[in-house]
Amino acid sequence: MILNITNQKDGVIASLSGFKTDELNAKIELCKNGECVCSCDPEMMQKIKSIDVTGQDGFATITITGDVDAQALAPMMQECLLGEKQ
Repeated sequence: MILNITNQKDGVIASLSGFKTDELNAKIELCKNGECVCSCDPEMMQKIKSIDVTGQDGFATITITGDVDAQALAPMMQECLLGEKQ
């Protein structure tokens, strides 16, 4: 899987490729509900206003709105979504 995270106005945008959409959506829903199965930082999750996923099998764009930046979220997303520790 490939993950690219960049800052944008009011949050970050992440492009992801090489996965199954239903698996990604399931992981995102757990995080949105505060039930992350990985090392999501509760303080960071409180800064997030919304998480939106668009795309299809093999490629997706995740838009995270809130008081967050790519540098802080990248390690969490690598571990949570890709299973890779930094």
